Amino acid sequence: MIDLHVHSTASDGSYTPQQIMALAADAGVKAISITDHDTIDGIKAISARMGHGPVELMSGVEISCDPPLDGLSSSSLHILGYGFSVYDSGLNQLLDQLKVAREQRNPRIVEQLCQLGYDISIEEVEKACGGGQAGRPHIAQVMVDKGYVDSFDKAFDLYLAKGKPAYVDKFRVSCKTAIQVIHDAGGVAVLAHPGLIKEEKSRRLEQLIIELISYGLDGLEVYYTDHSEDQVSRLMSLARQNDLAVTGGSDFHGTFNKGVDLGTGKGNLNIGFNVFHRLKARIDEMRRVNLSHDILMKNCGHRFKDVSLLTQALCHRSFLNENPKYAKQDNERLEFLGDAVLGLCIGQLLMAHHPAKKEGELSKLRSLLVSESGLADIARKIDLGRFIMLGRGERLSNGHEKNSILSDTFEALVAAIYLDAGFETVFNLIQDLFASRLVQEEKQTLHRDFKSALQEYVQETGSPAPVYCLDNESGPDHDKTFEVVLDIFDTRVRGIGKTKKSAEQDCARNALDLVNR
Repeated sequence: MIDLHVHSTASDGSYTPQQIMALAADAGVKAISITDHDTIDGIKAISARMGHGPVELMSGVEISCDPPLDGLSSSSLHILGYGFSVYDSGLNQLLDQLKVAREQRNPRIVEQLCQLGYDISIEEVEKACGGGQAGRPHIAQVMVDKGYVDSFDKAFDLYLAKGKPAYVDKFRVSCKTAIQVIHDAGGVAVLAHPGLIKEEKSRRLEQLIIELISYGLDGLEVYYTDHSEDQVSRLMSLARQNDLAVTGGSDFHGTFNKGVDLGTGKGNLNIGFNVFHRLKARIDEMRRVNLSHDILMKNCGHRFKDVSLLTQALCHRSFLNENPKYAKQDNERLEFLGDAVLGLCIGQLLMAHHPAKKEGELSKLRSLLVSESGLADIARKIDLGRFIMLGRGERLSNGHEKNSILSDTFEALVAAIYLDAGFETVFNLIQDLFASRLVQEEKQTLHRDFKSALQEYVQETGSPAPVYCLDNESGPDHDKTFEVVLDIFDTRVRGIGKTKKSAEQDCARNALDLVNR
């Protein structure tokens, strides 16, 4: 059983992403996607779980859009995005724009309610959402808590739904824009709950789907809590006729939508894992066929004259082993050169920033900046992971999110830029990419013990003491790599190092980064 339509506290659900993952495991849900409205904050909070644990996690979002056809009864359509990179700058910019619009909408709704005689403040609404993205469900909850209505549904039926006295229309993007942004982020775009569209039984639905296909629509949400058997059959037929992916989910909102359970909806859902498997395969194929290096070159700030250098930098050994005709060599030689070039760039930056520091202090600061986890963070900043060419096994195990693969590929990319454009160009790029990291590390004590810092934090907050567990060790005896896991703050955090102690330190550091987000 899977559920690819779930909402968390990041939008209008009542459970945190971490609680949802625990609920999914208890309910026997094998794969899940948290598809919050116009935000990926929830999926970012647990992105470290992708590829790990008993429940497979796929990135997701539900974007509110203007209908592309005139005369539809629905004032908005929802486009679901799946399998995209959470680091894509275009997607994040669009969602930030929608977040600002939502934040501007909430005070207007509260103002309308105050004019109707209800004493409600925006501070009460923000408190009700618990630090997530506030919206109408949280306003409804405040109305229930203050006794203005006797139920959540009554708040909507009488005041907050479209056409009611406190309703304020919200900003929406075009379907074409939403689909394009999802594609650019490496994902697929799916029309949410088409059976809820009032014209579902007429030719208008088919016209709508054809129009959306012209924009690049990839799939239909066929299985849904409120779809009848006849609707499922009809939508399945439309999906097959138009070669569209099939998805499904409960639209779970926790206590904000009582009677709809995770995985099973109203007791009428049992979506097979094969639906998830086919969707993953479609995303994988689309990435391999449509992946544009232009996006990566824009992200890293360099347009290659010799694109073959970029191709080699992105070629992992696992990919070359399976595709020997595609590339002449993997990126390991470039990784070797990139390590030296990066070291020189960082060394020069540190010398310029700290003219009074001694060699030992500079060396320790450099080791923090070019650590495996540090380089992996820079790689995520430019969304490098989804462009790395991996073998099938690494792809299926979410290799594009592994710190080791990200850091090694980033070093190879540095070498490729150096060979393509020279030292001055690569130095300027490194200076730009590491600017915020330099400031961040300078604020931290050079001799910082991350395990001790984390121990102090959990003691202050009354949380359980951290327990580090060795999860995996790989490589020959003379060059072992250790992977340690830590279950903390309702999240499993990972750390990697060449010794168990360094892996534990990396794990503690990642946990502290999670706290400070």
